[in-house]
Amino acid sequence: MRFCFLTMALGFLFYASGATAEDKTFHDHENGFSLTVPDGWINEQPSDEQIRLSVKSADLTCMVSASLYDKSAPGSPSDTGKFMEGWSMSNWKKTIGSSFSTADFTNDRLARFPDGYPVRLADVDFTVQAESATFYGHSRFAFSVRGPRYGYVNCTVMGTSLEQVAQMWAPMADKAERVVNSFILDAP
Repeated sequence: MRFCFLTMALGFLFYASGATAEDKTFHDHENGFSLTVPDGWINEQPSDEQIRLSVKSADLTCMVSASLYDKSAPGSPSDTGKFMEGWSMSNWKKTIGSSFSTADFTNDRLARFPDGYPVRLADVDFTVQAESATFYGHSRFAFSVRGPRYGYVNCTVMGTSLEQVAQMWAPMADKAERVVNSFILDAP
């Protein structure tokens, strides 16, 4: 019985380590971030000059924006760690929500980078209107300000109806969570 359990446990560990060995990590030294995605994802040309990395699987697209943070700018918090810990829904709406026609944030929570630095996570349901078409979407975000840098990762599905987006998101949610949780801003 113990041998069977040990064999099963070792087999699981071998399988788990093999799965992560197939991941691909993008590390952008110039913009100070890294992101890990499953192998086989396509690295696309970013659609916006603020996007530093755009990767995609069949229905899920993940984009990273990262830049330098100016603590001396008016209204900038001096202690970014405390700012991230005290983050509110109005911060989400002001910082990220302005990019969408509508943005309803849920599941806001505080997480930590591997060395303990705070990062905020949330989901957003949104609409985008382009000319005569309306598109719906769901995203999982991670956002942080860390030392001289700020950045976020956004994993999104989009469709022509709320129902379609919900059906698309269901099988992608775990994959999106895994990618978003791999986002790291470089330490100062």
